[in-house]
Formats: sequence, C-alpha cells, structure tokens
Amino acid sequence: MKLTYAKKIFILAITFLAGVLVLNIIFANLLFNKIVNINNKVKQLDISSQERERELNLKDSIADSKVERVRLEEYFVGAGNAETVKFTKYLEDLALDMGVTQSKTLNYEPVVGLESSSVVSTIRFKFSISGKWTNVYNFLKAIENLPKVVSINSTSLSLNTAEASEKDLKPIGKIWNADLDFSVINLK
Repeated sequence: MKLTYAKKIFILAITFLAGVLVLNIIFANLLFNKIVNINNKVKQLDISSQERERELNLKDSIADSKVERVRLEEYFVGAGNAETVKFTKYLEDLALDMGVTQSKTLNYEPVVGLESSSVVSTIRFKFSISGKWTNVYNFLKAIENLPKVVSINSTSLSLNTAEASEKDLKPIGKIWNADLDFSVINLK
C-alpha cells in the first residue's frame, strides 16, 4: 500500500491531534491541581487570619475585662494565709467598732457543690458576740452586708438579764448574745 501525500498529511494531523489532546489532558490536570493547591492555601490563610483576628479580639477582651476581674476578686478573700488573717482582723475590728465583745473560731472547708475545685474554698467563721441589742443588731447587719461572698449558715439570739454586780447595786442591763455561723469564699 502506497501512501499518498494526502494520507501522509492525514496521519500526521491525527498524530498531531492525539499529541495535542494528550498534552491538553496533562496540562489541564496540572492546572486543576495548581488551582486546588492555591484554593487550599487561600483557605488556610483565611483560617489563619480568622484565628489571628480571634486572638486579637481575645486579647482586647482580656485587657478590657481587667477592671471587671479586679472588681470580681474583691468579692472573695484573697489567696494565702495573710489575706485570711487580714480579713479576720477586719471582722475583729468591725466587732470592736460595733461595740460588741466577740470570740470566734474559723475552719477551712470546700465550697458546697465545688468540692474538687482548685480555685476556691470556704472559710467558715463561728462568732459568739454579746452586747446591747443595737450593737448586736448592727454587727449582724454588717456581716450580712459584707463586700464578700457570704453564706450565713445559722444565727441564734438570746437575751440575758445581767444581775447587779456586788460593787454597785445598779442593774447592768439587758445583754444580748448571738451565735453566728457564716462562710466566706476565698481564693486558693
């Protein structure tokens, strides 16, 4: 079989067409892979920029909430024994200012419902106070309105009429006794 000029051109055109199609498929596949890679990188950059923006917003929120956090910490007795002693001294001075005599005990306990907390615990105070009715009442009111998180567990009041002392025959007056059991939340 003899190849004519037209057949040679036809075979050459079909070979050229097949080569173009193969190269077209190869380069289209490469182009598609590059587009997918670029889109993935754009998504990663978007995610990174969103995360960075979120971090900046969190930093701003933390900086903005500093005043609120300091204010919130004022509702708790600070961490450490020094803060507990300072608060106990405050209570003793409060009793002295109110004109009542006092005796107290304190104990550390876990917060009810947060027994496994490593952040907060409870200082349980038991005060026995005595004095005039107005002084005892004012002290109880002051404990109730402490600028701390306070839970009053129990209160009992009793009235003792004091007898006249042997030195002077005037009656001393009515002495009120109060047993106050309350808890204050402190930071560990």
